[in-house]
Formats: sequence, structure tokens, C-alpha cells
Amino acid sequence: MASAANPAPGASEASRDARRRWLIRLIHDTDRYWIDILGDARFHDLNYYDLFTRMWLRLDTAAEPAFRKSELYRLMPNVSQRTAIRHVQAAIDQGLLIEHADPSDLRSRRITLSDDLRQRVERFLDYSLSVLEASPLPGRTSRRP
Repeated sequence: MASAANPAPGASEASRDARRRWLIRLIHDTDRYWIDILGDARFHDLNYYDLFTRMWLRLDTAAEPAFRKSELYRLMPNVSQRTAIRHVQAAIDQGLLIEHADPSDLRSRRITLSDDLRQRVERFLDYSLSVLEASPLPGRTSRRP
């Protein structure tokens, strides 16, 4: 069965290249929007994308949407802990992440997404979905079979 990932048998190389170019343009478009929505190119780093979107995923699935700082470092698996510490602190310094005292351990701090960052992530996700839904795959007249 043909799909976006596996074109129909016999599809020409030109057709495959058109699909690849389509995907690259889509990725670049959403990447630009990520930078625009965050307002600072420093946060274009994919590790921030991992951090912010993984924190967002937890909003509806956890009774407590706050993280211990040490938990946040694991949300950026492609950098060292030292780099993750710097990334988290930069996001706190910019007001994207909010640091709170941990009521169960006053020596610890809990970190949450700021309301503003949560809204930005949601706008980015909504935009990305709309781009994907509105962009017909080359060689198809409709996104739906």
C-alpha cells in the first residue's frame, strides 16, 4: 500500500524528489514559526523544543505539572547535564519557565511552563497542524484517501 513515507511502486525518482522537497519546505516553514513564536533565536535549538514540548505533554497527564530541575535535564537527552543545566537556567532567566519553592522540600525548586510559553507552544502546535493539513502532498489531489 502506498503512503506518504512509501510512495507507490514504480513512482519516479522525480516524484520522490518532489515529495522530499515538499517535506523540507514544510519543516523549514514550521522551524521559522518556532523561532518567530519564541522571539529569540537562542531557543531555536532542538533541545529547547524537546524540553518545552515534553513539559507541555505532561500538562494533562500528570497530577503535578511541575518538575524538579533534575527531571528537566532528562527531557533533553541529546546534551550533557551541564549543557541542560545552562539551557534550563536560560529559559528561567527569560521568564519562559517559572521556578517555585517546593512545599514538600523547601531546599528544592519546582519548575513549570509559564502561561505565556504554554500558549506559545500551543500556537506553534496549532500552526504546524494547520500547515500539514492544508499542504497537499505532491502527486495527490487531497490529503484524505
